[in-house]
Amino acid sequence: MQRVDMHIHSTASDGVLAPAEIAGLAAERSLYMFSITDHDTLDGIMEGSARAASSEAYFVPGIEFSVEVDAGDGFSAHLLGYFPGAGESELVRSDTPLGEAISYVQGGRVRRNPRILDRLRENGVYIQMTDVAALADGEVVGRPHIAQAMVDAGYVGSMREAFNRFLAKGRPAYVDRDRLPVRQAMEVIRSSGGLPVMAHPGYIALDSDGLRDLFRTLKDHGLAGIEVYYPAHSGELVSSLLAIAEDFDLFATGGTDFHGRLEDAEPLGGSGNFCVDMEKVRYFVDLCRDRIRR
Repeated sequence: MQRVDMHIHSTASDGVLAPAEIAGLAAERSLYMFSITDHDTLDGIMEGSARAASSEAYFVPGIEFSVEVDAGDGFSAHLLGYFPGAGESELVRSDTPLGEAISYVQGGRVRRNPRILDRLRENGVYIQMTDVAALADGEVVGRPHIAQAMVDAGYVGSMREAFNRFLAKGRPAYVDRDRLPVRQAMEVIRSSGGLPVMAHPGYIALDSDGLRDLFRTLKDHGLAGIEVYYPAHSGELVSSLLAIAEDFDLFATGGTDFHGRLEDAEPLGGSGNFCVDMEKVRYFVDLCRDRIRR
């Protein structure tokens, strides 16, 4: 069985391993294809691509946008963008619609972080932004870095505790942030030659009928695929998502959502409990491979 992993995070956002380390690990684990999909940034793709070029694994540049969906009462979700065959140097330019969209959402994180620290102080947790920025090492600062700073300062015993007690939605230090409307995000990805894919729909608080209605609407506005295979998805949900994908001519893909942390559900590339068999996402893999070869 040949495996793929199309959902991986590096140190360019909230992962533990550098992009080159991820590419090396993908080769070591004999992945057929993989993608680095950092949160709201493409900063890791140049390094990842350079390392992947010396292996047999196909590398697809990617990103994971946080988006607002206007269906029903509205909610947030994650949208993956894949750019097979695109030039990395073009993708990382800041003066394109894609670059401007990335700058906007990164600005939302920058505006949110001081407010999170203010709320932590109101709850007796005193963390300095300089310490948080040092943990990010020049990359996009997010809640995981704040959580790690809380661990380092001794306020909590783990990042999971930091989120459960303070940082998760509904907890005392949670602050929402600016996100792209999902239609705009899909348009930006498409205009840059990319493929927009809804990430881990099992986390969206909709039943099967609600998901079907959502994907019908998103398909009409440019959605290309669904992340069907994901560690937290039950067999029943996978079957439902596959049926939706077939009905609306959306391709299926999947990944581990690897961050390199102990609390990850799966290692990079998966395990005996979960992995993405290339044959299950053949249409997507063939499409990416054909674009890469051009």
